[in-house]
Amino acid sequence: MSAEIVERVLRSPRYRDVDRALLTRLADEELPRSRGTDDAVKRVKRRLHQAVGAFRGRRAADPLPEAIRDAWTGNLSDPAFRAASADAMRAHASTRERIPLLDELYPAVWSVTGLPSSLMDLGCGLNPLTLPWMGLASDARYLASDVDRRPLAAVAAFLELVDQPGAVEVRDLVAAPPTDAADVALLFKLVTTLDRQDRNAASRLLETLAVRHAVITFPVRSLGGRGRGMERTYRARLDELMAGVDRVRDVTEVAVSGELVMVAELDG
Repeated sequence: MSAEIVERVLRSPRYRDVDRALLTRLADEELPRSRGTDDAVKRVKRRLHQAVGAFRGRRAADPLPEAIRDAWTGNLSDPAFRAASADAMRAHASTRERIPLLDELYPAVWSVTGLPSSLMDLGCGLNPLTLPWMGLASDARYLASDVDRRPLAAVAAFLELVDQPGAVEVRDLVAAPPTDAADVALLFKLVTTLDRQDRNAASRLLETLAVRHAVITFPVRSLGGRGRGMERTYRARLDELMAGVDRVRDVTEVAVSGELVMVAELDG
């Protein structure tokens, strides 16, 4: 019966690009709680909205906008290319909120981690389109993953356009943490999304990542713009998470306005 639920969800234009493995896991979890197939489909879609749908903008991010291709001259720092990239990021709510922070975010993070030669961007959405602000070397390896193929199609086209080496994959981080090694992993606003699916998923992920540093961020406002008490709540969640992961050696807060940013140093 789980297969039937998955097929019905995939028929929805809103969720046809979502990882089948994630849909199968959610269907298996929700079916025993449901009053039948119709109720299970509704429950799965409700959870997909929390994990995927709430972050999508009104326009699709796939394919890569022609404005980005037209602005590409071989220079990531070109103002016109940055402007086109920033405009494309608006198609994903989480990335859209990060646009005003880009000039300060990565220099502040790299001051703690060092400039990575390999980067893992987990639950990435459209964040790889912030590459023009990262200052990475042209041969730095960029590994991007998400459960939603819609932004990943744009990400793959973007990395190919700028000739940045790396890989793009669909991955359910709750069930299958990545095994690749990298210098730094970005977990931008990821913990809250994982918590809605499995309260222990974030700690399992941090215990298994083959990285030296994990950059963990939390929003200071909801997607609806409300911010009262959020920072205090997320600081408490971060403290709980760091205390529960044996590999954590040190945690450094990075001063960035508009987003709570912490860098965890992990044992190898």
